[in-house]
Amino acid sequence: MICSRISQQTCVNETGLQLDGIETINVQIQATPSEVILGQNSLQMRCSYTTVTGEFVTGANIQAKINGQFKTLATFYTPSVPLNATLSTDGKYLTNRVTLTNPTTLSTGSAIMQFSQIACEDMNEYMCGVSYAGSSGSTAATSGVTNISFKGNPEKPDSEPSYVPSAGIEEGNNVVFTCTGNVGKPQGKFRWVRYRRNSNGDTIQETPYESQNTTAVEMPGTCTFNGTSKLTLKMEQLDNNAVVRCQVIYQDVPHELYQQTNPINVDYSVRNVRVTKSPNISTFTEGAGPITLTCTSDGNPVVTNTGYTWYKESNTNVPLGTGPTYVINSVVVNETYNYICVAQNSFNGRTFNMNNSIHIQIDFTTTTYSTTMTKREVVFTTPKTSNTKTETVFTTPNTSSLKTETVFTTPNTSITKTETVFTTPNTSSSKTETVFTTPNTSSSKTETVFTTPNTSSSKTETFLPYQIHPV
Repeated sequence: MICSRISQQTCVNETGLQLDGIETINVQIQATPSEVILGQNSLQMRCSYTTVTGEFVTGANIQAKINGQFKTLATFYTPSVPLNATLSTDGKYLTNRVTLTNPTTLSTGSAIMQFSQIACEDMNEYMCGVSYAGSSGSTAATSGVTNISFKGNPEKPDSEPSYVPSAGIEEGNNVVFTCTGNVGKPQGKFRWVRYRRNSNGDTIQETPYESQNTTAVEMPGTCTFNGTSKLTLKMEQLDNNAVVRCQVIYQDVPHELYQQTNPINVDYSVRNVRVTKSPNISTFTEGAGPITLTCTSDGNPVVTNTGYTWYKESNTNVPLGTGPTYVINSVVVNETYNYICVAQNSFNGRTFNMNNSIHIQIDFTTTTYSTTMTKREVVFTTPKTSNTKTETVFTTPNTSSLKTETVFTTPNTSITKTETVFTTPNTSSSKTETVFTTPNTSSSKTETVFTTPNTSSSKTETFLPYQIHPV
């Protein structure tokens, strides 16, 4: 005989006859908690019932959905039937994992199945049934359906992400990264992050990749999912020394569950060749101190000392030397050139070159002199009388000065003489003077003055005139 859970005054037996006087029973099933974690032992399945006056319960059962049908897992008895609760054939998988407790009353009570250990197969739909009798016969009622769901916490990825190729990575290569591990239940996913770093290991750029798919397979015995995710990156120069991280994203679990690669080595050809000079001035003077040229570059592998070669632009067939620096010790005009630095690195059986140049301008020395030459002359002005005249001529190269003299010719009479003296270095000029010795007569005097820079000379001349006796 079957009765529904809704109260009614009649029930229908197997023959279709109505049975008066039996009211339906209130039957409930409850799982506490409804969401459990694998291994948790606090799950309790309780089948409760309440009868009306004149009815009493004779037995109860808890059922689970197996292969699409509800099957009895355990049978319980009331005090009217002094038997122990037992697992059915379909419930044998619960052996040693559950404790069964019979109801203690006939009219109001509960059949309890207490779990001591949760397994994956316990995630299911459950219901319970109660057999009861009244003045008009026996019947049964069932509860609604309840579900037990599982929450399986994720774990740190199995290992650091693998990547292919794993060595000999060059700029421009596509590298495939793979991450695997427990992403929990319900299924979580993996999130990728690339951290570009400088040579000191400091992060200079962080790039997350949120749209990568995570495929998952439920792991037997764990109720959780094992996920796999892949990320493909095209390697660039900035990816040298980068790390790629795989982290688990799961509900409110913090992002501490991650694994990341070791720093990735990405080879790239030499570039950014720079040449500097010291002292850093536009023009050097002949005879100045040494000029140091320095060459720097970027590249991986880095350019070694022997990877730098120096040339003059006028003769690139003959190297001046190797190393990151070149010193011009002979600072002379004929060393004015464009100096070229060629930087070179090699990887995977190939060699790469890049160069740059710098112009070094060396000019003649320009010197301003401030030296003097002293010339002393004795000039007779009146007969038998003479005086000495001293003059200073400045011999600044390529300049001239005006010299003014007063020459007495006849007694107490004088004339003014002006001359221009050119003092071009290491050359000479002729100077012609007319000196009156006896009154109203004259003679010519020619002198050559050498004006070698930075030297001076003293010249003293005495002119003896004819003597004139008084009458």
